[in-house]
Amino acid sequence: QPASSHKIIIMGAKSALEQLEDLIADLEAKLNLAPGADPVVAADNKKPQQQKQQKKKEKKQAAKQNAGKAKGGAAAPVDPNLPDICKLEFKVGVITKAWVHPDADKLYCEEIDCGEEAPRQIASGLRAHYSLE
Repeated sequence: QPASSHKIIIMGAKSALEQLEDLIADLEAKLNLAPGADPVVAADNKKPQQQKQQKKKEKKQAAKQNAGKAKGGAAAPVDPNLPDICKLEFKVGVITKAWVHPDADKLYCEEIDCGEEAPRQIASGLRAHYSLE
């Protein structure tokens, strides 16, 4: 058998919860986290160079937030210790109107109803993949 760092999971041998717990334990071991440790707290134990980089990121994020507030947008405060995936905000909506972008060959413009006060207007690169129908 070839040496591999990946685990082979046989479906049905373990429940999905047991498989998930095994994967989490494996990830915690690879990240040198104590079992069940909070990764945000563990992030505070960084080396000085990593702390300097983190401070730079925090300053950059603060500048972006202040720029957004100056433009009239109310940016929600973001905890800089959160993993990047937790900083994303997903919105689901219905495309209510679509048209060809007037200045681009590969873009559509869409009006999307996300349940907010007014529909959002976006440009997307879907023209190569979908027709307007």
